[in-house]
Amino acid sequence: IDTHRFSVAVCHRRFGKTVIAVNQLQKGATSCMKPRPRFAYIAPTYRQGKAVAWDYMKHYAAPIPGVQVNESELRIDYPNGGQVRIYGADNPDSLRGIYLDGAVLDEYGLQPSHVFTEVIRPLLTDRQGWALFIGTPNGKNQFYDIVQRAQAEPDWFFAEYKASQTGLSSADELAQARTVMTADEYAQEFEC
Repeated sequence: IDTHRFSVAVCHRRFGKTVIAVNQLQKGATSCMKPRPRFAYIAPTYRQGKAVAWDYMKHYAAPIPGVQVNESELRIDYPNGGQVRIYGADNPDSLRGIYLDGAVLDEYGLQPSHVFTEVIRPLLTDRQGWALFIGTPNGKNQFYDIVQRAQAEPDWFFAEYKASQTGLSSADELAQARTVMTADEYAQEFEC
């Protein structure tokens, strides 16, 4: 991810996508050499972003001396002037007018299909910011399309993490999940 401007990671449920994303954003905010670094975690909805990522953002930022947490804006301010903030793709026009040095688009397949091309990509332009798309497959939608792009373009990073390969969930737990899920559901949620 660090060596590519655009990255896509297809990950099984409970892989740790959000933890990786939050720490990648925090790393960017604390190490970016540009003035006033700005980074965004973008969830399908603002409410979902708060529920999924906000506690992680506060937890992983807490050890850094001088960090300030802004609860009302779901924003972390770092001593170097960097910021990481949560946004929702359910109101993409609220992002217009800002700039970004990096963005994570979580569960991109559940976001409006135009949010990256019409809103986020232009925000990355003047500072040549990066984007990380993460999610679990959900049919053939814009996440599927961005996966195809990442696999075809050598300057993009692509990775896929299946539950059967990572060992993050025990074989017993996966077997139990199979008993209540259809084969298609299991294949989508755990085998990408």
